[in-house]
Amino acid sequence: MTLPQPRTALKLSALLGAALTIVNTLVGVSTDALAKGLVAHHAAPQLMALSASLAVVIGLGAVAGGQGRRILATATPRRVALRSTLAAFSTIGFFLALRDLPFVQMFLFMGLMPILGALLSGLILRERLRPGIWAALALGFGGMVLMVPGGLTGLGPGHGWGFFATLCGAGSIVLSRGICRSHTHAFAQVFYAQLACATLGLVLLPWYWQPMTAADLGLLGLYTLCLLTTRWLMVVIVRLLPAYVAMQIANIQFVWMVLVGETVFGETTALATWAGSALIIAAGVWLVLAQRSPAPPVAAAPVPAE
Repeated sequence: MTLPQPRTALKLSALLGAALTIVNTLVGVSTDALAKGLVAHHAAPQLMALSASLAVVIGLGAVAGGQGRRILATATPRRVALRSTLAAFSTIGFFLALRDLPFVQMFLFMGLMPILGALLSGLILRERLRPGIWAALALGFGGMVLMVPGGLTGLGPGHGWGFFATLCGAGSIVLSRGICRSHTHAFAQVFYAQLACATLGLVLLPWYWQPMTAADLGLLGLYTLCLLTTRWLMVVIVRLLPAYVAMQIANIQFVWMVLVGETVFGETTALATWAGSALIIAAGVWLVLAQRSPAPPVAAAPVPAE
């Protein structure tokens, strides 16, 4: 009588994770669009310092309001510190990539995250990767090569910053999944990541500071709220889904990025970009199906307790 309950719970968890991932793509595109508009006129370290400092102040306000255990407590301080450092490097890398690249090309790095996430999940979390998953990841890589104008010879500094940000971001998300197992609250992960961003930004700020208008400060505040929302959602999502599966479902973000790129930034999307994104999205579908298919029979072995 009780046997179907875990399966039902897993299905509901997967559906909720997929729904939250789609919502997160809309919030994420809004965050990236605000960041691209701001970084066109202000240096990345300045934007990161002010935005993260505002986020830290919001977190400390929640602590003063009685949420200290949720915001500050963690059972894995070293992992949280490493994850927060990676999140800070990822943030500044994405700012610089947004500055140098067309908006829609940022999808290339979002498509790259599941590949790196899958590899890092195996290395860090010891999660098993089936052969079908590797085929899906190879297909996604081919799509990303197609998305770059001129192929691999068309890579520039913006692509380098994007890859650096993606590598750090994928590591941060995979570590987040491991941290969740220690019962560290999602708010704590977001708070410490923003604290790391504020620290790095403030260290670099004296070399990049310039005055900001009231309108830009307002946009920066809105960007901060969107960023906090998407980072909190990502932590919740990886509780419900494997990190690389969640990042593949998020490939629907390409559609929103095309719409924003064309309507807000006046960009045009080349046919090769559409074709490359189609391969990436197909790889995402394949990846999810590979996860759902039965595993090949193996010899029985005792499963150690976590």
